[in-house]
Amino acid sequence: MKHFVILIGGPGLFKGCDKAHDQTWLNYIVPLQLAAQRNLYNLGPKEQVHWVVYEKPYDARWKDDSIITKAEKKQDDGYNLHSIRKKAADKILTKSAKSYLGRIKQITLKLNIRYKGIQTPKEFWLYLNSLPNDSVSRVWYSGHASGNELMLSLTHDSGCEAAAFPKDTIKVSDISKQKPLIRKFSRGTKKTSKFYGCYTKKFAQTWNSVFKVPSAGAEEKIDFGVINRHSNIDNVMERIEKTPTSRGLPDWTEFK
Repeated sequence: MKHFVILIGGPGLFKGCDKAHDQTWLNYIVPLQLAAQRNLYNLGPKEQVHWVVYEKPYDARWKDDSIITKAEKKQDDGYNLHSIRKKAADKILTKSAKSYLGRIKQITLKLNIRYKGIQTPKEFWLYLNSLPNDSVSRVWYSGHASGNELMLSLTHDSGCEAAAFPKDTIKVSDISKQKPLIRKFSRGTKKTSKFYGCYTKKFAQTWNSVFKVPSAGAEEKIDFGVINRHSNIDNVMERIEKTPTSRGLPDWTEFK
């Protein structure tokens, strides 16, 4: 059996001062869900998909979205999106799930995807290490990122700029420290490890160099919201790779 591992980062708490990020908790789940439903993973024979979900931000977002406090009721609803976020949480309850993580687990069960929840970035590496040698066909990532790291959970600095605590990141420099994991990857795999996050080109290039597998990432920003807009590109993952943002083309780059 071959193992296709998808690491999924989480949303931050929504901030009205930062409308560009995480208006919905679903940003990094829905594209992967649609890709699975539409057979866009291009699975090989006996290739098992794994969703490795960074759980902490989904727990925090659920607590923030599912209850509108008395103080929040006095705030500008249009600015803070309280009603919209509460509606998203209420929708989860109608699907017999008790939280965002509960809903994600429902999705994986229905799509025959193996779910693995993690609490620290280190657990991602440990999970890869737990898989048999010569069995990992590829690794994907869906979530926030910067030029130097995958940001598994988002926060904001005093100026309302998007940021991440170091404890919630996987840095480009961490990849070389995991070089022994090269034995876990399928020898001669032609399947590309893809990193769906802004500015992930350097991460993909380093992944390719260390683990000797095809890899791809974006030099510029990508926009997960394009999956909800009209496009001539039917493949939702390809749409994310190719649709221009406010910074221009993502400049999706592959390393063979």
